[in-house]
Amino acid sequence: MKKLIIQKKPLTENIQKIVSHAQKGGAQVIAMLKGNGYGLGICEFARLLLQNGVKLLAVSEFCEAKQLRDGGIDAEIILLSPMCDLREAEEAVRLGIICAVGSEESALVLDLAASQQNRRVRAHVCLDTGFGRFGFLPHDMAAVEQVLAQMKNVDVEGVFTHLSDAFGKEEHSRAQFALFQRAAAELEQAGYVFKIKHICNSCAFLRFPDMYLNAVRVGSAFLGRLPVRNTLGLEKIAYLESCICEKKTLPKGHNIGYANTYRTKRETTIAVIPVGYKDGFGVQKSNDAFRFLDILRYIYADVMAFVRDNAIYVTVNGKRCRLLGRVSMFNVIADITDVEAEVGDPVRLECNPILIDSAIEREYI
Repeated sequence: MKKLIIQKKPLTENIQKIVSHAQKGGAQVIAMLKGNGYGLGICEFARLLLQNGVKLLAVSEFCEAKQLRDGGIDAEIILLSPMCDLREAEEAVRLGIICAVGSEESALVLDLAASQQNRRVRAHVCLDTGFGRFGFLPHDMAAVEQVLAQMKNVDVEGVFTHLSDAFGKEEHSRAQFALFQRAAAELEQAGYVFKIKHICNSCAFLRFPDMYLNAVRVGSAFLGRLPVRNTLGLEKIAYLESCICEKKTLPKGHNIGYANTYRTKRETTIAVIPVGYKDGFGVQKSNDAFRFLDILRYIYADVMAFVRDNAIYVTVNGKRCRLLGRVSMFNVIADITDVEAEVGDPVRLECNPILIDSAIEREYI
């Protein structure tokens, strides 16, 4: 037995704090629901957001938008990744999705999809101000205007970009913001009227209130999981729950787990818990940046982990218990020598919800 427990009370409080703070800054919240709603279950999370003042949802993939519609969510949904697949574009138009346009290809495909159905489709213009992913490059806005002018069945109502370093050096975000403002102003001078402008993600939302414009995109902040200072007092809201499936006592000097990384230092009572990296527990993002400065940071982090207690702990019957050995695919082993516990007792495991396998049951309590 294992499931991801989502605590509705702190999650609801997080949503309300974020919506209120955005409104004070003159902005509406666009709730990001990528990655199965950051692991919370996309439709369940969407309903809770809509019940607490959020009116506009956003996703990264077409399949996520379709999942929301299939789940009965009839709110406005923005698909932030421009599409070049005609079949997906046709379905997005049919479902009333607000689409992103960030290239000539995506503009023509979306216009064709709308034309074939004799419908109009709403769209936001995506600008690449320094992320190097989707979006028109803003150095030649005249060319962008020519592309947009070709669309006869698309109503452009928004414009946005994505910050590449909102959790890092402020100067990077400031430069992107200035470039975005100039590019958007050129389009406005050409006659486009943008009801919605958005640049801030969760980190920028907390750090740069002067960049709110009239909408902010918030995702990870709802979960209280942020790499920047948590100025709103947002709480973490989810954990994995499993149970003890085996209990036994091992002698001193007995190996535990793969690679012989741990041997008991005394007679030890252990609990086997049926949760592993297959479920997303104990999984971490890789060190995938290779600048010299990044390498130094990784080395520093590894050294600090070596000198401090870097063990993983779980909670059994209210007591904190250390995991022994490595996290395996299907199980972890906890030291319950000093805990009153039996097979079947519940175990709480702290986790990042977005990494938890979507096949695991989500339960809102």
